[in-house]
Amino acid sequence: MSVSVNNRFAVLLAEKRIKERRNISLAEVAEEVGISRKTLYAWENNTVTRFDVPVIDALCKYFGVKPGDLFEYVEDQPKKK
Repeated sequence: MSVSVNNRFAVLLAEKRIKERRNISLAEVAEEVGISRKTLYAWENNTVTRFDVPVIDALCKYFGVKPGDLFEYVEDQPKKK
């Protein structure tokens, strides 16, 4: 059985878009938080392989959440025999 840690960036961004009733582009987020669009694209697609503290800090401040709200622990289901 393997374990995964997924980020919730896409979910939090979607919630912010709904709450503010406007489209928020990755370019806008990148400019506001000082993180490259390439990095944010990896976060949005949950393909991040290394979580850097400055990025986590910036995203938590942007979304107004704690680090635990930015991640979710997903336990893979055991393979059926």
